[in-house]
Amino acid sequence: MRVTFGGIRSVFVGAVLLASAVASAPLHAKEHVLIIGGAGDSGSTLAKILIARGDQVTAFVRSSTNRRRLEGVPVDYVVGDAMSADDVAAALDGKKFTVIIDTIQILDITDQVSYTRLYENFVPLAKRMGVKQFLILGGGCNDRFREDCPLSPPLYTVAKNMTIAEYILRGSGVPYTIIRIGALMPGGPDDPDSGLRTGTSYLTTDLTKFGGIWRGDLIDQIIGCTGNDECINKIYTIDDPTMKPQLDHWLCKRSYETDTINFFDPRCGDMPPLAVKRKGVQQ
Repeated sequence: MRVTFGGIRSVFVGAVLLASAVASAPLHAKEHVLIIGGAGDSGSTLAKILIARGDQVTAFVRSSTNRRRLEGVPVDYVVGDAMSADDVAAALDGKKFTVIIDTIQILDITDQVSYTRLYENFVPLAKRMGVKQFLILGGGCNDRFREDCPLSPPLYTVAKNMTIAEYILRGSGVPYTIIRIGALMPGGPDDPDSGLRTGTSYLTTDLTKFGGIWRGDLIDQIIGCTGNDECINKIYTIDDPTMKPQLDHWLCKRSYETDTINFFDPRCGDMPPLAVKRKGVQQ
């Protein structure tokens, strides 16, 4: 990771990291990482890279979760419903982690399922066990008024809930890292191109930015901040200057949305292809 006054530039490439991490001892202190949603697409990719660099990883999963993405991977599991305080307390009883990463994506906020409920369940336990970093993904419109946000109504509802959840973590005393995302592409984590990356993404403390990011590059930035003291108690916006065509396409779809999220709108056409394509870790 190269640090500049303008932000933190990613120099991590998943495939290279996997190869080098297996061949040599890690240069950082070994972390014991709990990944909430660790068997999902993003969570499982993070787990593989963290294990390859020498970290110990535990995945928090539901009893019904399909674990195929982690087949053959030396990962531990704790089982429960992340939205149930009793389940979370029972699953984490007697456990000790140095880092917690939340990878759960919620697009339909309800009284039973929300980011606020998630953090109300996990943050107090993180404080009790002395977690040294709780890394979460925030929304690009967090702290913004509706008129200053380019999100559609359903996504702005999600962003408002993420803002409240951020304050739960920030006010707890648990060391945190927040990476705010404006537009995450492609729309679904199971998209065959989700593991691609441009290698030109960066983190900045300029929270006025609303940037677009490819899922593979987001993974690299999360890895770069995991266990990194430079990222502690920081709020970042993630951006990629090479992705303006994709961001404009993404915003076009948002402009036509009313009460539902549309992953495709014929008025906006197809998403422009990435200018730079680079494969990361195999999923």
